[in-house]
Amino acid sequence: MERVNQRENHILGKNIKRLRLEHNLRNRDVLTQLQLRGIDIARSTYSKIEMGINNPTVDLLIALADLYQISFDEFFKTIED
Repeated sequence: MERVNQRENHILGKNIKRLRLEHNLRNRDVLTQLQLRGIDIARSTYSKIEMGINNPTVDLLIALADLYQISFDEFFKTIED
C-alpha cells in the first residue's frame, strides 16, 4: 500500500484531526465509518496518524475524503492559528 509521508511535516495529521473535530466525531465514530468503507484500522494507528507519528495510506485518505465530502486539498491546507 502506498503511504503519504508526514515525518517532517505533520500538517496532514493535524488536518485529519481538524476535520474530525469540525464534524463533531470521536475517533470511534470515524473508525466505524472507515470500516463501512472497507478500511480496517486500529484506534491506536489512527490516533498516531492524527499526531503525525504514522503515515496514512492513500486508501485511508480516499475514504476520509469520501466521509467528509471534501477534496484532497483539504488534507494539505495550512491553517493559520
